[in-house]
Amino acid sequence: MSYPGGGGGQWQPQNNPYGQQPQQGGYQQQPGGNPQQGGYPQTGPQGFPQTGPQGFPQQGFPQTGPQGFPQQGFEQQPYGYAPMGGEPPKKKRTGLVVTAVVAVLLLIGGGVTFFALQKSDPAANAGQDTPEVAAKNLIEQLGSGDVVGIMASLAPAEAALSKDYMESMTKEMKRLEILKPEADPNKLTGVEFKSENIKFDETKTEKINDHLTINKLVEGKITITSDASKIPLTDKLVDALGDDINLTSSKSETVDITAEVQKRGTPIGIASIKVGDKWYPSAFYTIANAVLEEEKLKWPQSGFAPEGASSPEDAAKNLVNAALDGDLKKVITLLPPDEAGVLQDLGPLLLEQAGRMDKTGAKLNTLETDVKDVAGGKQVTVKKVSVTAEGETVTITRDGDCYAAEVPGQGSQKLCADEITQLVQQQGGKNIPAEAAEIIGRVAGSVMKTGVGVVATEVDGKWYVSPVRSYYELALTLFRGFEPKDVDALIALLKK
Repeated sequence: MSYPGGGGGQWQPQNNPYGQQPQQGGYQQQPGGNPQQGGYPQTGPQGFPQTGPQGFPQQGFPQTGPQGFPQQGFEQQPYGYAPMGGEPPKKKRTGLVVTAVVAVLLLIGGGVTFFALQKSDPAANAGQDTPEVAAKNLIEQLGSGDVVGIMASLAPAEAALSKDYMESMTKEMKRLEILKPEADPNKLTGVEFKSENIKFDETKTEKINDHLTINKLVEGKITITSDASKIPLTDKLVDALGDDINLTSSKSETVDITAEVQKRGTPIGIASIKVGDKWYPSAFYTIANAVLEEEKLKWPQSGFAPEGASSPEDAAKNLVNAALDGDLKKVITLLPPDEAGVLQDLGPLLLEQAGRMDKTGAKLNTLETDVKDVAGGKQVTVKKVSVTAEGETVTITRDGDCYAAEVPGQGSQKLCADEITQLVQQQGGKNIPAEAAEIIGRVAGSVMKTGVGVVATEVDGKWYVSPVRSYYELALTLFRGFEPKDVDALIALLKK
């Protein structure tokens, strides 16, 4: 199966491929949830997380979710969080319509909030014969309120991300007594979508290349209704939260697409990509296209071809070396073409925006790893790593749930999982309650026992590091370190 990204064919020439330069600092969330002027909102109605897992660079592109990219050029931000500070900007109405459309597409990243999971195997989902039909099919699913159907209509890799991890996350939330035992991960609760009189202008369709088409949405209405009372939270949790959170009210917002398109002067782009010989709507490409339109930038005329490795271990090692070399292009090519094809298609533009990146000067001497099966791929965890920087070599070795570090001038230092709680208490003193220190120690210890690493996936016989899956696996590892009593303890601490 072939995937978009890189050498997928000739790109249609674009005038001024880089357009205007984006404002310094890119898109950052401001107090009150409004994006910066010209920005892209990171939360929708009821805090719907805008987490398109692609990891655009800090300058000019939104920080849209967990990626694990190197600090230079890419900046990771945790789910639902964004930097605060600065003066609240003027609200930009054109952002609402983008929010409404992308909120639907981003259900793949919103499962933590609304617990949506499709039943079928996304790899077996039937695509459409044309990009126009793919985009229309997405909106038709939206109009029916069939969120599971919306998930199933997305590009296979995007749908698979949700399928592979939301079931595990739901299981953990049941274990922690956050969700009721009967909560069904195959049903969406807490949010509903409705579309009316949706129309695309086929005369304005942009065929970017042989695997990417932007369909133009010009008319209709989209209503998003959120109702927290429908989320299957346990009675214990609801009682514990008490009046601190409103779980009884329902909120709706309707976006008049026709009016918004008239205000902004341009249609709303819905991206469809070709996978194999079928077309699918893509959340990732739709987000990228929205940002390019906001910043008046154009898709590059050619992208980067993916470069896979022969094994999960080599994929991880290649990514580390590329990061230490400050080679952003190499980093992008080492990402999965099915999940991160949008980054490879945007590659030249990302390099242009990132600017010159110097080598870190550090050298990877040794990287020994353990490999185990996880959802959708293989997790590669560090067993031993040795790095030389500025003439000094630091070596970290993992033995069971203990880590030993060899540091020049300091000798050998060792830390085991069962020592974390005591260390937190010593370092935090009276500022950290005993209950919190115990929880922190337990969760940190769980991570140490499991090991820290990345997830590699196989595409067309080659292995790539998946930043999205790596983040999800870390999140699951953290959840698994909690116990039901910890949830009660944390709520009690917050109430003090």
